[in-house]
Amino acid sequence: MDIEPLLRELAEDSALEPFRALIEPLQDHDRTRGSDLVLTLRTYFAAGGNASEAADRLFLHRNSMLYRLERVQRLTGLDLKDDRVALALRLGLLATERGERDATEHP
Repeated sequence: MDIEPLLRELAEDSALEPFRALIEPLQDHDRTRGSDLVLTLRTYFAAGGNASEAADRLFLHRNSMLYRLERVQRLTGLDLKDDRVALALRLGLLATERGERDATEHP
């Protein structure tokens, strides 16, 4: 089964708006400080929650990755080690993908 169409459809759903709001503090921080916290979080999840692997993918020292993840937790007020939190943040990232796609398609 190809899940991409399901994920694209889910990303369009307004029910994900509360989850998108979880990512907004990171987006604001990235925008105002020129940081990459959203990319850090995406990479962390893509690496299966393995900070060392995520650091390697981003060409960072592991301690830098841990520092970024701490900042993500502080800005969101959420514990990344909680499975429910991880799911909520992943849904938030999925919801933000639509906005990012729209921005690149319609400048």
